[in-house]
Amino acid sequence: MPAIQEREDLVVYVSNLRQVRQLKRYGHVAYVSKRMRYAVLYVNTDKAAETTEQLRQLRFVKRIITSPHKELINLLGLSGNPVAKEDQTDSEEDDD
Repeated sequence: MPAIQEREDLVVYVSNLRQVRQLKRYGHVAYVSKRMRYAVLYVNTDKAAETTEQLRQLRFVKRIITSPHKELINLLGLSGNPVAKEDQTDSEEDDD
């Protein structure tokens, strides 16, 4: 069974929604907001910087934001990472 590929979220603001179809070349388009004219694009973590530079070259792309989703999950301790859970249990034991 192949290993799970780490992915990163990019929020790409566009000038017109017609061009969102072109974003499919660069990654998986997960969500498109018609009102605010942005798309959430999932790309592999190892190629995120390269893909961001390619997207910046496109005329219809206004702004690109790297989603803070991973940092928020780690901050809340919901990552499923056993190290993060051990840190939480240590701090809870110290409180007792």
